[in-house]
Amino acid sequence: MVPISTIVAMAAALIILIGLLIGAFWLLRRKVGIKMVPVAVGAVFFVIFALILEQNLHSLVLQPNAQGQTSLSSNHPVVYVIYGILAAGIFEETARLIGFHLLKKSYPTFATSLAYGLGHGGIEMLIIGVGSLFNNLLVSLLLQDPNGQLAQELPQNVIQALQNVSSGDFFLIVIERFPALLVQICLSILVWVAVNKTKKFWLFPLSILLHALIDLPSAVAQVGFLSNYVILYSLLYLMTAGLIFFTIQIVKHNQLYPFKKLA
Repeated sequence: MVPISTIVAMAAALIILIGLLIGAFWLLRRKVGIKMVPVAVGAVFFVIFALILEQNLHSLVLQPNAQGQTSLSSNHPVVYVIYGILAAGIFEETARLIGFHLLKKSYPTFATSLAYGLGHGGIEMLIIGVGSLFNNLLVSLLLQDPNGQLAQELPQNVIQALQNVSSGDFFLIVIERFPALLVQICLSILVWVAVNKTKKFWLFPLSILLHALIDLPSAVAQVGFLSNYVILYSLLYLMTAGLIFFTIQIVKHNQLYPFKKLA
């Protein structure tokens, strides 16, 4: 059986993530008037570019084994990190570039950048955060019956992992996903400016580099170079704060939006 405290923690983290998404949508809908089509385009393009095209490239380049391990990550970790962060930046920012070109005629306002960013970051939060929490919660609830079919069929290492995991670990998903959503919205704003403003296309390659830079701590942690969660998430939040500050300056410089309306 999985401890009740663990199940409660999963449920609480799940509710928080869903609440964040609903709250973000409600705020942007009420204050900015975002439309559903750009939100949907952001979500669909994330799936196509990040989950299908990028993953296909990873399969070709990294050739992971059945356990998902790759020789590049163990033999050449620096190359693995550089490849990983650049691939993520190129695919996701190219998705934004194409998406905003398609939306430019019918949805030309600045609100489109926020809507797309919410769709892009929102579906990522749903798949990576909400999806994993929901699956673990469902399995944990089913495992409450030690004689049930699932308890008999699941590998013991999976059951033990759920039984031994700390309740607080599930809130790390919330800690990670919140700034990730903000990053996706900021990067969407930068690429929107690159597409819609004259002589601002330099923001597109910059967004790729910024995306890669923000992914760097997590990639370094993946190969074992960084194992301290405090340092990892501190870097993530500091980089996110820096990106938000930079994005606000770009928005103000281009006189795109009166920020007092967001108050």
